[in-house]
Amino acid sequence: MFLNKLYLFFLLFCGAIFSQVDLEKKQDTTNINSNNQLDEVIVTATRTKRQLSSLPMPVTLITKKQIKEIGSVRLRDILLEQTGVTLVRENAGNSEGIQLQGIAADYTLIMIDGVPVVGRTAGNIDLNRITVNNIKQIEIVKGPSSSLYGSEAMGGVINIITERPKNDTFKGQYHVLTRGGSRNELDINSNISYRKSKLGIIGGVNLNSSGGFDLTPQTSPKTVYPHQNYTLNAQVLYDISNSLNFDTSFRYYNQDQFISSGITNSQTDFNSNTKLIHKLSDRWNIDYTFYATRFKTISDFYGNTSLFDRSLFRPEIRSDYSFLNTATLIFGGGVNIDALDRTFIDKGKKFKAWYGFVQLDFNPTEKINIVYGARYEGSDSYQSAFTPKISANYELNDIISVRGSVGYGFKIPDFRQLFFNFRNVNNGYIVLGTHTINDEITNGLDTVVQVERNLKPESSIGYNFGFQIKPVEGLRININAFRNDINDLIDSYDTKLLSRSLEDLSPEVVEVQKELRRRIGISEDRHIRVFTYRNFKETFTQGIEVDINYKINKNLRFLAGYQFLDTGNKVEIDEIKKGVYYKDENGISQKLDPSAYFGLANRSRHMLNAKIFYENFQHKFAVNLRGIYRSEFVPMDSNNNDLIDTYDNFVKPNTQINFAVNKELFGLVNLQFGIDNLFNYDGLNNKELFNFSNPNGGGVVPNESFLQLGRSYYVRTQINI
Repeated sequence: MFLNKLYLFFLLFCGAIFSQVDLEKKQDTTNINSNNQLDEVIVTATRTKRQLSSLPMPVTLITKKQIKEIGSVRLRDILLEQTGVTLVRENAGNSEGIQLQGIAADYTLIMIDGVPVVGRTAGNIDLNRITVNNIKQIEIVKGPSSSLYGSEAMGGVINIITERPKNDTFKGQYHVLTRGGSRNELDINSNISYRKSKLGIIGGVNLNSSGGFDLTPQTSPKTVYPHQNYTLNAQVLYDISNSLNFDTSFRYYNQDQFISSGITNSQTDFNSNTKLIHKLSDRWNIDYTFYATRFKTISDFYGNTSLFDRSLFRPEIRSDYSFLNTATLIFGGGVNIDALDRTFIDKGKKFKAWYGFVQLDFNPTEKINIVYGARYEGSDSYQSAFTPKISANYELNDIISVRGSVGYGFKIPDFRQLFFNFRNVNNGYIVLGTHTINDEITNGLDTVVQVERNLKPESSIGYNFGFQIKPVEGLRININAFRNDINDLIDSYDTKLLSRSLEDLSPEVVEVQKELRRRIGISEDRHIRVFTYRNFKETFTQGIEVDINYKINKNLRFLAGYQFLDTGNKVEIDEIKKGVYYKDENGISQKLDPSAYFGLANRSRHMLNAKIFYENFQHKFAVNLRGIYRSEFVPMDSNNNDLIDTYDNFVKPNTQINFAVNKELFGLVNLQFGIDNLFNYDGLNNKELFNFSNPNGGGVVPNESFLQLGRSYYVRTQINI
C-alpha cells in the first residue's frame, strides 16, 4: 500500500516553499552548565519547570536530540530503549503496552502536552498511532503519580511535550523515511513554525503507510497489517496582553487498515486543548483549561460491524503561587465527563467525576527539597479515592544526593468492568459488568448472592529511594530501589449463578433460577457460566534501577541502564504454601516448591540497555550504536496450575543491536542511514517452535511469538529550512 499521491505532492510543494526561509539553528533541551554537568528542565513530575538533577523522584528525560539521532518515527521505538520501560505484547489480540517498574500498561498514563491519550485495547494504548513529529522531549515519571494526574497514573506517567514557536522565527522542516528489510514502510513529515510579536503558529502533518509485514510467520496474527494513516497537528498562541495569554492546539489521527479479505479496521483519534493563562503577578498564575478528546474505531468482520467510541471532556482550573522565594503552591480542580459507546455495552455509558488537588514544593534549607501533594476524586459510578504523595531530595555534598518518595495511586474501574454485556451462549458463558448484572439480572432477587455494584478503584502504594552520584565531571549515576504494592485489583470470576441443575434445588430456588434464565434469555435446561468482576487480587513489584549518563567529551556520550525486577501475586504465594499441584511435561503430578515460583506473567527479571553516541562537529556527521537486552519471561501459564513457575514455557532471552549514522549537508539537509536488529537475532533454536531446554524442565518459546524481531534498515532525508 502506498501513500496517496496527492498528499505526497502537497508535502513536496510545502518543502519547496519552506526552502526560501533561512535555517534557524536547532537547540536541544540538554544544556551544559559552567561545571559541565547535565542541566535538563522537565515539567511533568511537579507540573512546574524543574531541573532534572534536583527532582526527588525517579524521572527519565528523552531529548529531541536523542530522538533525532536514533531515527525513530513512532513512540514505541523510542521507549523500547529506556531503562525500566518494557513493551509487552498481549497473548490475546495484537495489542502492545508499556510496563513501568513491572506495573502493567493499564496503570501507565500517556499524555501529550499534559493531557491524556484515550482509547485502550485490552488496557493498552496503541503507540504506533503516536508519531514523534514535532516532539520537543519525552518525560517519564516512574511510580504513583495519581496525586497530580488521577486515574491510570498508578504506575507512572509518560508525557510527550511538543515544540512551541520561538520569538521572531519562521522555519520549516520536511523529511522522508523509507524502511526496508523485514519491514515495508514509508513515513513523511512536514512542519512549519512561525512567531512574530504576539502571534505564534505551529502546523504539521505526518503520513505513514505500510504494505504490512510478519516477523512471526509461525504464529498469528501478523506483526503489522497493511495500513495507511495520517496525523495533523496545529497550535496557535496569542498574547492578548502582558498578563493574559491564549493557547489552543489540536491533533487529528486517521488510519485505515486492511487485515484480510472481509476484515478491515478504521481508527480516528482527535483531541483539542484550549488554555487561557492569566498572570496576576510575578508570583501568581491562574490557568483555565478545556480539554476534549475522542477515539473511535470501527471494525468490520465479514459484514459484522464492531464499534468502540470513547470521548472525554475536561474543564480544569489550576493556580500556582510562589512565595518566600523558596516555595511554590499549586492547587486546582476540575470535572471529567467520560463517555463510551461500544458494541456489547447497551445504550452508551457515561462517567462523571470531580476532583481537586494541591501540591507544595518548597526548600526548607538550601540543600533540602520537599514536595507534598494530594488529590481527592469523587464520582457517580465508583467509590471515591484520596491519593497523597510526599517526596524529598537532600544534597549531601556536590557529589551525592539522596532522594525518596512515597505515594498512593489509584485506577478507576473501566466501562467494561461496570457495563459489559457480552453473551456467548453457544459456548456456555456470558460476561456482565457489575452494574449490568445488578440492574438487569439480580435486581429484586434477594435469595441470590448479590454482586457489589460499585467496584472500588484499584489502589497502590509505591516507594522509591535512591541516590544521584556525580563522581567526576560530566558523569551522572542514578540508583533507585522501588517497591509497589497494588491492592483491590479487579478481575473476573464465575458467579456460579446458573451452574447447578434445577432438579437439585428447592421449589423456591427453582423459581428464582427460572427468573434468572428468563432475564438472561436462555432456556431452563441450559447450564451456563455467568462471569462478572470484583476486587480481590493483591500483587507487588520490586527491584532496583541503575542509570548512567556520561558525557566523556564534547564528541562522545555514553548512556546505560539496568533493571532487576521481582514480582508476585500475594494470593498465589499463599496458595503455594498450602500446596499447589501441577502435571509436569511427563504428565506426573508434582507439588510446587516455593523457590520455583517465578512471579507475574510477561515480566523479565533482568533488562539492560547501552548506547554510545559520537558526533563530529568539524565534518558534520554522527554515529550511534545501541543495544537492548531482556532476559527470559513467561507469557502465560502453560502447565495449568494457574500461576507462573519455572516449569512453564519461557520466552528466550533477547538481545538487539541498533545502529545509525547521520550526515549534514549544506547546513540544510540531514541524511540518515540505520539498521535495527543489526545481527538479525531471531530467538530460535534450530527453528523449533518449542525447545524444552529449560534447566528446570520448562519449555522455551521463540521470541517471535511475543516480540517484533527481524533485521530492518532505513534511509531518512530531513530538510530544515
